[in-house]
Amino acid sequence: MIRDFRILLACAVAGIALPVCGGTAVAQSVPVFEVPAAAESVAAQDAGDAADDAEIWRNPRDPQASRVFATDKKTGLFVLDLKGEKVSFFPVGRMNNVDLHDGWTVNGKDHVLVVASDRTLVGMTFFTLDPETLAVTHLKESFVAADVGDPYGLCLYRSRKTSNLYAFVTGKSGEVRQFALKPDAAGKVEATLVRSFAVGSIAEGCVADARTGVLYIAEETVGIWRYGAEPDAGADRVMIAPVDGKDIVADIEGLTLAPAGENGGYLVASIQGNNTFALFSLLNEKLVARFHIAENPALGIDAVTGTDGVAVATGDFGPDYPKGVLVAQDDENAGGTAQNFKIVSWGAVLDKLPTQ
Repeated sequence: MIRDFRILLACAVAGIALPVCGGTAVAQSVPVFEVPAAAESVAAQDAGDAADDAEIWRNPRDPQASRVFATDKKTGLFVLDLKGEKVSFFPVGRMNNVDLHDGWTVNGKDHVLVVASDRTLVGMTFFTLDPETLAVTHLKESFVAADVGDPYGLCLYRSRKTSNLYAFVTGKSGEVRQFALKPDAAGKVEATLVRSFAVGSIAEGCVADARTGVLYIAEETVGIWRYGAEPDAGADRVMIAPVDGKDIVADIEGLTLAPAGENGGYLVASIQGNNTFALFSLLNEKLVARFHIAENPALGIDAVTGTDGVAVATGDFGPDYPKGVLVAQDDENAGGTAQNFKIVSWGAVLDKLPTQ
């Protein structure tokens, strides 16, 4: 969701210089660097606050033919290629956040399950991608009500303990619901509510680490919490990154993982209040750096401001993205067009990280 970050922009130039507000410099505790966008998506279908969240599927057969699923929260769901071009669009309602998971097996055939938080019907809407044909199908009969007042965030988790697939839905009032998902013989999604708890106030971004069984949730104006991802984990939690008004400036929006090895890599958080992306080491959950997605004048691409959703997928996506891809929502697209998404080389981010 979009906040009145323009006041904050007057006080903080996102990672370009030390923030100054009322003549007083605010110290920053971690390095801040810039990476340019390598591509940008088509504009959202609707004007105003429309683009929101994205998720990336890496095509193992042809990484350059991978797909990005991106929400237009006034109208529906985009399917994009790595150049940001529209492959298809599903005008199915107000899709807010999106996540996906492979290994969705129906009658012996594997699919990729794509799930979006649906603010029109108030729940979860489902799609599948055929990894062989790349066809995307809207599972019209599989909508699941989410028992939250206004579904904002959504993330998926595959348990290593049980192999069960779960969906978490976060609500505008801080509600969190965890559902177990499985397909029936006809391919319809069956969902069972297995856990309910509350964060405390508005929450959107969430992501779960299948390697460690950890769930991260962003309470937008408070901080990032760590929970257990298993359905019996209850409501116990640990604050790993409070809003401090320096590095972490409200609102905290999207969360995503860039895993490496058995338990390493980074948790990436989009920090709307200062237009940066914060990187936390998954080894110790400490903030190690922040970066700003800068303009790319050679390609006519503007910088990212007022960022909302963010997604990272690691691995080889071809010569343009040999170490992975990052996709981020951009609140103000150049030229007065509707909001869109910027695509960044994850390798460009890794190359500028400070030595750990």
